[in-house]
Amino acid sequence: MTDSSVRGVVQKLSAWADGLFADLEELERTLSTHLTADFAGEPPFEVGRTARAGLGAAVSGFLSAHPGFDGAGLIFKLDLLEPSTARLEWWITDGDGIARRDFILDRSSDRFYDYEYLEWFEGGFNAGSRTLAGPYIDHLGVDDYILTLTVPCHVNDRKVGVAGMDILMNDVEAQLLRMLAPLGHGAALLSRHNQVLVGNSGELSTGVRIAVMPPGYSRAPLDVSGVDLSLLYRDGES
Repeated sequence: MTDSSVRGVVQKLSAWADGLFADLEELERTLSTHLTADFAGEPPFEVGRTARAGLGAAVSGFLSAHPGFDGAGLIFKLDLLEPSTARLEWWITDGDGIARRDFILDRSSDRFYDYEYLEWFEGGFNAGSRTLAGPYIDHLGVDDYILTLTVPCHVNDRKVGVAGMDILMNDVEAQLLRMLAPLGHGAALLSRHNQVLVGNSGELSTGVRIAVMPPGYSRAPLDVSGVDLSLLYRDGES
């Protein structure tokens, strides 16, 4: 294969990933404006009825415009919320419509959703960076493989949580396999953990971790601000 083929695929993959995060950052800016009044002053905060309606309408429009996305919304640092009314502002695609998704946030419950240690929250909130987590099976949602993307959410200059979105891997694979096609058999997009997000051969199937660079392969970093992704491809094939 030629260097130009590799560069072309890197550019397409980079544009795909950067576009997803740009859309999510735009959503974060839209959603945060609905919370400026409710999140004024000092915590604990409570999302009021008017703000929640605005959040729901904005997320519904976002999901309707992105058919391959499974869910989106805001996930807060739990200690910042009023415990008696704490909720995640999250909506999912539900058939032909959009539905609110509720989670158990009572720490005393055996069904408590302890999300703050998960990679997508650690990266988006604690590190304050663009974060891509997965692929993993969403047992609390669609019970299918998804990717989760998050970015920090700020309201009134205070970091309060993350804006996030879930994308079904079926949709991701359909898009990325077309982008990898010019490189032939044996190409894959890797996460920062060297895990295959999408590959076009059996040995590079989704979820496989590449602990050591295979003989006869090369790797090229993607140009995505704040996100460590790379292209793995076979040398010398067309």
